Amino acid sequence: MDNYHSYLWPVTYEELSHEITKWKFYKHFTKISGTVFLRNDLIDDSHLVTQALLKRVPNGILRGYAALKQRGYELLDDDWMPFISISGDRTKKLASKGTIIRREDPEKTLRSGDITLVTDSQALIDIFTLHKLHNFENQIALIDHLLRQRPDLYQEIAAEPELQKHAEFADAFAESRPESRLRVRLHLLGYRNFIPQIRVDHEGSVFYLDLADPVWRIALEYNGGWHYNSEQRARDSYRKNALKSAGWDVFEITAKTLNNTGEWEYFLQQIGVTLKRKQAERRRRLPMQTVS
Repeated sequence: MDNYHSYLWPVTYEELSHEITKWKFYKHFTKISGTVFLRNDLIDDSHLVTQALLKRVPNGILRGYAALKQRGYELLDDDWMPFISISGDRTKKLASKGTIIRREDPEKTLRSGDITLVTDSQALIDIFTLHKLHNFENQIALIDHLLRQRPDLYQEIAAEPELQKHAEFADAFAESRPESRLRVRLHLLGYRNFIPQIRVDHEGSVFYLDLADPVWRIALEYNGGWHYNSEQRARDSYRKNALKSAGWDVFEITAKTLNNTGEWEYFLQQIGVTLKRKQAERRRRLPMQTVS
């Protein structure tokens, strides 16, 4: 009777040799590292690959995404494979999934049960370097996502020299990756008044804006795929009209706005025109000055 389907964790052939032939074992399991295997349909499960590498190198230190996952964070992406570092062992250890690296032990580590892992700030540095998350907008989006889960992480990030610029742009109130990317891009261009989740009260209704400049009352609303059914479009239309009645200019942003150069330039042009109009209106309302 084949019962290999019940094995949902890393195993060695020796552990299963009394239940399954070597031929069937190699047919239904894939080597992760050394003698440690995972069932074929589980080899893309990053958490199980992490456990497999720890079984191979129990003294390894979890780095990057694996460290954050072990700490209990919900991550933005599931498409990652673990990095584990070891020191003092010159034996070459290869992995078919994930990576075992030989490095000096990090200065700051934590313990999670029997597992050693880097601090959250070091895990972020690992993600930017080892995992090659180089795009600054996406780096901040990840930090925003983590800050929503642990707001006091901000102090740790701000104290880390390599992350101080990131602390300057991070904001725990952003509610999605596109909103974070939009805010960071605008801030880098000098539009620093745009902040997330501004509250607007109007005629008994309360609205929270994805991103808004409360000084000049310009609202940016990100519309994902869920906004394109008729019921949601009706709610969006009511919301937009209410905000306009309250004196706000509302711009709808989509993935195309962020990812298409022409669409982005047009959007920036609209923002510039709107700001100039509102600034001119304000100057007209200034009290007349009397020269003495």
